[in-house]
Amino acid sequence: MDFGKITPFFILIFIESLFLSCKPLSLDPSLASAFPQDNWEKVSYLEVGLDSIQLEKALDYLASQSYGDGVSEVVIVRNGRVVFQGDSVTKSHNIYSCTKGFTSLVMGLLEAEGRLSIRDKVYKTLPELESGYAEVTWEHFATMTSGYSGAGISRWNEENSDWSWTPYSPEAPHFTPGSHYEYWDEAQMMFGKGLTTLLNGSMKSYLDQKIMSPIGIDSWSWASEQALENGIAIQNGCTGISLNALDAARVGLLFLNQGKWEGKQLIPEEFVKKALSAQVAASVPVYPGDRASVKGSGSYGYNWWVNSTDGLSRMPDAPLGVAYLSGLNHNIILVVPEWNMLLVRLGDDKNPDLPKHVVWNEFLRLVGEALIDS
Repeated sequence: MDFGKITPFFILIFIESLFLSCKPLSLDPSLASAFPQDNWEKVSYLEVGLDSIQLEKALDYLASQSYGDGVSEVVIVRNGRVVFQGDSVTKSHNIYSCTKGFTSLVMGLLEAEGRLSIRDKVYKTLPELESGYAEVTWEHFATMTSGYSGAGISRWNEENSDWSWTPYSPEAPHFTPGSHYEYWDEAQMMFGKGLTTLLNGSMKSYLDQKIMSPIGIDSWSWASEQALENGIAIQNGCTGISLNALDAARVGLLFLNQGKWEGKQLIPEEFVKKALSAQVAASVPVYPGDRASVKGSGSYGYNWWVNSTDGLSRMPDAPLGVAYLSGLNHNIILVVPEWNMLLVRLGDDKNPDLPKHVVWNEFLRLVGEALIDS
């Protein structure tokens, strides 16, 4: 062998392989968990028990299943430290339906304050729902089982009725609440209107005070969709939050740590457990409407998608308990409690050709092969 031609990269890989083959990995207990201050702490793969070659294989796969933004807005965090970040992780843009999880978070915080119960009838806050939707609860909205639909067809000139120009004008329900699952943006928007009415203030301002500022996020926005009669803007309950990947990772870390941030319980632990576990039974049928291809029975929590034992979208090669927020253009905030890991992939390109849960099942299978401390 011509040792003069060996590159520094291969020398590093050789040393890492020799180290692993000669000595069992023993992580420093002080690296078990951390929270970012102004900036995230960056560590090597090895410091948090990950094999560099295998993890790069996982990232290469994810890039191959992505469009123009690739992995440029990907952040991988383990034990509270960044082990990988793309070169555009400070780019801020709409995270689309990942927003839905923030709307249900408002619900959970209001319940903790005693201002609502998730099983309260929403018409008591929104009287326009008393006719046709008198049995709909806040929980029905958070689980896409309300049956709510707004009047009119889509504003996008599509042959469906989801997200009309009048999402806050109720039309006849699609089904009895709780009897079916239906991923329906108008329902989520009415959910946001109800929470805004109960707050008598904006959901963004509320989250700024309760969550975002305490975890170090001060540059984000949430687009509004009309306003209440008193002029208070209604943040769109289904989409419209813009933030960057590093800040999205802060939100993921908060949920990964069961709502606790540096010793302070910002979100009730019980709410986090429910949000990140299936709240729609696998036996609940999907409503045969315009969005029937979106199947959340057995795998939908409080606006989080979850990898459960009976989920129709289960990821068989990923740990149970994986949960994620999902938005158009392959936006994902994903937590893996079993590995004390979270992964963010943001972009403004396109969804992958394969269903997202298929892509992320394979990605997580490859990440699992990179674990060297379990």
